[in-house]
Amino acid sequence: METITYALGMKRAAVFLDRDDTINVNAALPEGAWEGVKWGDLLKPEFAVLMPGVKEALVALKQAGFVLVVITNQGGLARGGGTTRDVEAVNDALRDKLNEGGGGVFTLGGGEQLIDGWYYAPHHAEGCVEPYDADHDWRKPHGGMIRAACAELGLDASKSWMIGDKQRDLDAGMDAGVPEGHTIQIGADGTHVDLMAAAEEILTEPEGSGGEVDVHPKIVPGTRVVLKSTDEAFVPMADLRTREMVEAVARGIAERTGVVIHELSCDEKKIEVVIGVHRLGALAFMAQLRRDTNRWHERQFGTALWSMGKDW
Repeated sequence: METITYALGMKRAAVFLDRDDTINVNAALPEGAWEGVKWGDLLKPEFAVLMPGVKEALVALKQAGFVLVVITNQGGLARGGGTTRDVEAVNDALRDKLNEGGGGVFTLGGGEQLIDGWYYAPHHAEGCVEPYDADHDWRKPHGGMIRAACAELGLDASKSWMIGDKQRDLDAGMDAGVPEGHTIQIGADGTHVDLMAAAEEILTEPEGSGGEVDVHPKIVPGTRVVLKSTDEAFVPMADLRTREMVEAVARGIAERTGVVIHELSCDEKKIEVVIGVHRLGALAFMAQLRRDTNRWHERQFGTALWSMGKDW
């Protein structure tokens, strides 16, 4: 998959992600994970286990054009349970699992890293190890990690999302400028069961789609997904050559990823496909189609096919 090219000075939208119990299993780990540390301080890479569906969700978000950034509190360092090397070893183990090949439509190409940035706060006001033994702007619920990522990676918090399993994750996002309506709490105490459910909401949110995607998940023999212009006055595929190219790109993505297309139809305003994958897979497929056809249209005509004034 190609790297997105952005206009000079344009800031990108991101999805900021908590780590423990959002990306990887934490609370349900066996007792061995907590030997010598406080319960919950994951500092042993051998216990780095992805939550179900996480890779699928993150690849779908990545294919939709989001920058993915992990922000995690790691107060175990302030408590003396480990060092920065231990935190980075766990992050490396998770990175390796996320970047493993396989997965059809949920596979990145060209050696692309799934997570674009990893940030952690080693601070805790009740710690005993200097200089981490105090509160800090980076420690959630403060938004310092997000502000740092925005500055370093060229991100726009006002167009971004925050996902985590604790209220402090959401608070950190809002403290850094993420809109409250773009914060999602997952898990037993949240509004969404897991990261896959959160990703579905983000990917079906019209203002963030740069071309609206409708999904009808119970159509047999697959999932029906429609990519269409969000502007009633705009007809992106009035040109027959453009329409044929969009169809060809869709079939090419299916062939490359092993997805079966059961039905495909186009008119001057939309492309509609029934594909043999589940709902999130359909969203990932259409996100890739939107990106690939936008790039082609920009090369040919100097404008995006679906963006219609969107910034990403």
